[in-house]
Amino acid sequence: MYSPIAPFEKSLINTTEAYIHHASQFLAMIGKNYLEDQSDDSNANLEFDPHLSSILGRKVIGPSGFAVNLNVPNWQLEVSVDGSVRETLKLAGILKSQVFDWLQNEIRSSGLDEKKLRYIDHYEVPQHEVDLGQPFQDLNIDLVSTWLNMRANANVILTDLNEIVGIDSDIRIWPHHFDTGTYYELGDKKAIGAGWAIADTLCDNPYLYIYGWNGNGETSYETVPDLNIGRWIVTSDWQGAVVESVELSSSSDQYQEVKLFMQSVVSFFKDQLNNNL
Repeated sequence: MYSPIAPFEKSLINTTEAYIHHASQFLAMIGKNYLEDQSDDSNANLEFDPHLSSILGRKVIGPSGFAVNLNVPNWQLEVSVDGSVRETLKLAGILKSQVFDWLQNEIRSSGLDEKKLRYIDHYEVPQHEVDLGQPFQDLNIDLVSTWLNMRANANVILTDLNEIVGIDSDIRIWPHHFDTGTYYELGDKKAIGAGWAIADTLCDNPYLYIYGWNGNGETSYETVPDLNIGRWIVTSDWQGAVVESVELSSSSDQYQEVKLFMQSVVSFFKDQLNNNL
């Protein structure tokens, strides 16, 4: 169920999200180092579970069923073996190097080869103070609640988008950009992508995005529809439509506003990609 986003201070939510982003890299490391590499890097992607208020890492196939999850409100990493939490590590006051050592020990205790554990180096995330020898800080409970609400809503919104597009696509967190995203292949080098992203060069606070991809030619944006909320962005770097979370927090009926936005944008891209609704 969608729960309206309350007003928030974007600089504070961005700071909170940066800590969660960097802590989540340890979850991605398990999939990257212990599962077979996939061409889209999906072996390292993650899942947000709103019932557990946790980000879940990929489970390593094997006798131990080893997985590492991030319990966000408790601000701790949790080692899960055969579906049960075996060990936890509170992150507040802990150095990145100490987390790595702890994780190696847990991997070894599970009968896996701890020497295979490596920091992810095939993509870069924005440098953070934890990369410079500072410990993870404790998180503000109100900001965590706002963040959890946004990610739970992202799951709801993108589940609805599956129905709007007419394709059932997995909803995952991608550890590089840390967006809750999904992707719809429409055939013949055509696709629609969408997700809930963290603040970046497009928007300076969290936002919903939808874009179209046409590998056979250019998409014309001369006839884009007027949007009930959000805006179109058409630059040399990125083309698509976005709705910023700050705008949603001031809307009287956020859920219906988002659905209308998605329907309008998807209709445009399907028309442009010659896939009628």
